[in-house]
Amino acid sequence: MKPASILLLSLLTVVPAIAQEELSDADKALIKAVTDAGGQAMQLAQNDTRLTIAFHLSDKEITDDTLKILAGAGNVYALNLRGTKVTDAGLAHLAGLKDLARLHLEKTAVTDAGVAQLKGLEKLEYLNVYGTAVTDAALKELAGLKNLKKLFVWQTKVTEAGEEELKAALPEIEIVPDFKRDREKAIVEAGRAAEDAAKEVEELAAAIPAAEKASAEAAKKAEEAKKAFDAENAVAATADKAVAAAEKALAGAKKAVEDLKKNADAPKAVVDAANKAVADTTKAVEEAKKAAEGAKKALEAKKKAADDAKKAADAAAKKIEDTKKKSEETIKKAAELKKKAEELQKQG
Repeated sequence: MKPASILLLSLLTVVPAIAQEELSDADKALIKAVTDAGGQAMQLAQNDTRLTIAFHLSDKEITDDTLKILAGAGNVYALNLRGTKVTDAGLAHLAGLKDLARLHLEKTAVTDAGVAQLKGLEKLEYLNVYGTAVTDAALKELAGLKNLKKLFVWQTKVTEAGEEELKAALPEIEIVPDFKRDREKAIVEAGRAAEDAAKEVEELAAAIPAAEKASAEAAKKAEEAKKAFDAENAVAATADKAVAAAEKALAGAKKAVEDLKKNADAPKAVVDAANKAVADTTKAVEEAKKAAEGAKKALEAKKKAADDAKKAADAAAKKIEDTKKKSEETIKKAAELKKKAEELQKQG
């Protein structure tokens, strides 16, 4: 038989052996007991008979008495008691779980006294006490667990000082939240934000003179446009008066012609002169109306220019106001950020 065939045959004989690794009778009994108690238990992997046990999804009330079934179990890898009724007294039943590597105690009534009962779990790598009443005293009890790599202490009474003491004892541990790291990060972020705010204050201060100049120029243009509008308005009013005067003259000329027509003895030269006067005043009316129409159009243009100039002046004035207001707010923000950074530094 070729070497490759021998190797393949060897692998085929080994893999089924790994896949068929059986749980011990004690582990099977423990799985049944956990299930009967309302929990879940299963083999960690096909080739790993260690057990993972969870009670956090149980529809039954999980208490200290429930944990009695775990006493002395030597093959439990992970245990989840999140949100159960377990107290310090119940943790006494976990003291014998020598293979326990992961333990969830978040949202339970566990305190420092309960954590103290875990100090013999030398293989513990992960512990979550989020939302419990543990303090720095509990962390002192964990200092001897050399394999502990991750600890969650959200919403507990643990302080930065307590964390730092445990980190000194266990240099490789990751504590969440890490108060010192988070504080130092906050100091850096506050400092950078303060610097950015200070820079923005300088930029705004530099922008104010330019904005004031632009506003003054816009106001001047608006004033000039208003004067031009007023002047054109006067021209338009004069043109309207000219139209009215021309129409009045035309009416008089027409009346004179009508009166002459009633007088059969009126000299022809007088009648001709009266008719010419009507023609002349009619032309004058047309020219006056044309002039008035031109003045009206010019007035509309001046009005639009005046309105646009006023809007521009108002916008420029508002920009100054907004810039000054933003500058004041940014100065206040910069001071607050600087104060925050100083306070965070003092906490260390």
